[in-house]
Amino acid sequence: MNTRKRTWGRFTAVLLAVFVLAAAFCLPAAAAETTYTLPDTGMTITLPEGAQLLTATTPSDDPVWATAKVLDVNEKILELSEDGILAEIYAFDGACVIAVSAKTSDYSQAIYNLNDVSQETKDDFIERMQPSSMDGRTGGTVTWYEHEAIPFFCIDIHSEAVEEGNVVYERLYGTIFDGMLVSFDLYNGSQEIPEEYDALMRQIVDSATFSEFKEAPKMSISGDQIWMLLIAVVLILVIIAFFVYRSVVRRREKKEKRVLADRIASYRQAKAGHEDEGDGALRFVNETEHSDNAIKVFANFHAYRRSLWLPLFTIIIGVVAFVVVWQSGSSDNWWMLLLLGACIVYCGYKIGTASTTTTKAMMRSYSKLRSRKAAYYFYEGDFRITGLQASNLHPYFQITRMYETKDYFYMYFGEENTYFIAKDGFREGDAESFRTFMREKIGKRLK
Repeated sequence: MNTRKRTWGRFTAVLLAVFVLAAAFCLPAAAAETTYTLPDTGMTITLPEGAQLLTATTPSDDPVWATAKVLDVNEKILELSEDGILAEIYAFDGACVIAVSAKTSDYSQAIYNLNDVSQETKDDFIERMQPSSMDGRTGGTVTWYEHEAIPFFCIDIHSEAVEEGNVVYERLYGTIFDGMLVSFDLYNGSQEIPEEYDALMRQIVDSATFSEFKEAPKMSISGDQIWMLLIAVVLILVIIAFFVYRSVVRRREKKEKRVLADRIASYRQAKAGHEDEGDGALRFVNETEHSDNAIKVFANFHAYRRSLWLPLFTIIIGVVAFVVVWQSGSSDNWWMLLLLGACIVYCGYKIGTASTTTTKAMMRSYSKLRSRKAAYYFYEGDFRITGLQASNLHPYFQITRMYETKDYFYMYFGEENTYFIAKDGFREGDAESFRTFMREKIGKRLK
């Protein structure tokens, strides 16, 4: 009897051992925890059991792609590379996807390490990171998340989706160290973030370890940066000087216009009753046809010899500013480069079309006149213009500027009215004597 009991006991023990071994071989092995070090960051995270990690360098034939339910592997690899995503963590049978990224910016470089910033800087950081949009569709909250090595922050974002007509949710955990912003971002579509997803993100964040925290680099200015700074200062001073100069010139011009208007009024009053009589002996007579060709010649002169300096000045300033911003090497200045480039292109366009614009405007104006021929009578004390307008006498001081070119004298009454005097159109006198005569009358205003 005892022998039978011992035999039955041994048989039972062997049978149980067989069942245990069979169960061990038949049950699937649980996925072990894995670690991942973010490239070029010195930050390592531990993934819990069941979570899988994919990167742009994961071989396309790796079974983990299928487990993560990625249908087009090549397209996904390209997407990760283009978006600058270091890795994606898949969990809960692919329903939870956490994007891991590490990026730098001027702001992250300025903070450098959240361990070392003041409370004022932290408050400013929280204010800057608040989710918002101009149309009011996006909102959310930012809170600090405690970590034993470095402060993390948590951003909850909810945004009204225009196309879908509902609210989408996103949660991000991140920190800044060594001048980099490292983030774990979960976009959950129209579903609120489940507690188990958030618990997984917190577990990953809590597992983060750092090889070391570097000291923030001391500010140093290279020779190139000094030159760029000097150029920028000179550029600003030139722009300020330009606006000051323009302001002074405009005030002076307004004062001169008031004085000129008073002098013309006095002249008209003195000529009352003698409007048809020139003052003194007739010295020169000229007839000039304001033909289409003459208008085009004048338009080129007016656009490219008189008024070219302002658009050229703008282009030069724009090019210098473009070089300064370009040399700064900051990716955040793309909008300034775009603005400066647009300014340069616009000024170039204005220069290229200045003559054509002036020609078209003058053609429209002269097309309304019955005659394009102007007759000029220059007396000792004043001069008369007929043909283009009613016959009127004008004092010489009314000429604000006069320019001499190869074939013409251009007589300006302010910026609005200009008369052409062809050198070969003199019926009395000649161009040489006329130049000397006008120099005596208007002095340096003849150029």
